[in-house]
Amino acid sequence: MDGDGLPPPAAAAAPAPSVASVLGDDDLFREILLCLGFPNLLVRAALVSKRWLLHASDPVFLRRFRERNPPRLLGFYAGYPGRYQFVPLPQPPELAALSRRPASPCDGTFARGAERLIHCRNGRLLTAFRSRWRQLRGGRFKHYLLAPLLAGESPTVLPPAPPPTHERAQARFTQMFLPGDGGRDGITLVHLLMVGRKVYAEVYALGSSGWGVPGTAVMEIEHPHGTTFLEELLPPVHGKVFTLTTSGYILGLDLATSTFFTLELPVGVRRSYLLSCAEDSGLYLVSADGFQLSVWLNGMTGDGHGAAGWLLVDTFSIREGCTRFADQNQTSMPQDGDFLRVAAVGDNAEFVFLDYATYSVVLYVHLRSRVVAKVYEQAPYDHGNVHVSRIHISPFMMMWPPVFPALNRGHDKEQLSQRV
Repeated sequence: MDGDGLPPPAAAAAPAPSVASVLGDDDLFREILLCLGFPNLLVRAALVSKRWLLHASDPVFLRRFRERNPPRLLGFYAGYPGRYQFVPLPQPPELAALSRRPASPCDGTFARGAERLIHCRNGRLLTAFRSRWRQLRGGRFKHYLLAPLLAGESPTVLPPAPPPTHERAQARFTQMFLPGDGGRDGITLVHLLMVGRKVYAEVYALGSSGWGVPGTAVMEIEHPHGTTFLEELLPPVHGKVFTLTTSGYILGLDLATSTFFTLELPVGVRRSYLLSCAEDSGLYLVSADGFQLSVWLNGMTGDGHGAAGWLLVDTFSIREGCTRFADQNQTSMPQDGDFLRVAAVGDNAEFVFLDYATYSVVLYVHLRSRVVAKVYEQAPYDHGNVHVSRIHISPFMMMWPPVFPALNRGHDKEQLSQRV
């Protein structure tokens, strides 16, 4: 105390660093941006100024951001040709508004007529539409590219798809696939045809001037019964298209070299499986056998095309999870799981959707945390004269990399125009 009996004055607190000094430090500013957590918030931050945009859109920074904040699964499209709906999955508040945008194609585009959802990748949709008038006259489908996450983005109409050149095919698959970035250029059209013991492939790539000249591949199939049944043409993985067969192997097509190859299945796997891309050039296979899920990895190097090239990396049962939701919904639990179909798989085998066909129920399984949840239920219906019970599932991921606002130069300053 001093002479007056009063305590000495407290030491003055050190002045807090100003916001400007923190945000003006490039290293600190990038660390702050990393903490935003979601790409849509990163785009909003880029609207503040040119400097913020340059930092947020820097490729090196974006790689760090993706490592810490990988793109999220917003939901999935479910249904049948002409009857699709978007089913959102639970999201944090920061993504609430964004997760509602993918429903817009179901409210508009899909409601207009005979719409098909062909492929979904990186926040974009490839659809086919044929008007009622075209249906009656047997007209061809028009194909559209949609980007529901981009506000104000109009559908892109694609050039008419070239038909296959082989007319006398015993089996025929035609499918379009979006490229990795989901954009227009690089869309791939594959015609897969089986004539006798030979399989033909015609591959087109869409560019700025149209579909261009097709690449072709031919392979003779050896089979003890003289026939091979092709089941389903899967989206490209690391530049290769895979076709499921009933003959104990997967038929692969290298798009870069237009050559076929066969990939044997893991021992014990015969049905209900799908493929997923792994890091580098690897390939995951997720299979369902009863209530048992198994995850296999193939490095696709050297002699990895044989059954020995597969490594079992995980296997577990989802019976308990299925029993739990069956009790909650007061439904009986089937005694086996042969009706569980692998309907969709996420990249790096992060998650899987299972079609619980008996009850038209879709299960979501996060393979790493082993969380099982019922996320969709729809009764079968008659589509024309054909009874349809198989639910089509297309997972919808957040777009990556983010689409940043364009930089428009004004008279005395640079302004940003917002797209999302």
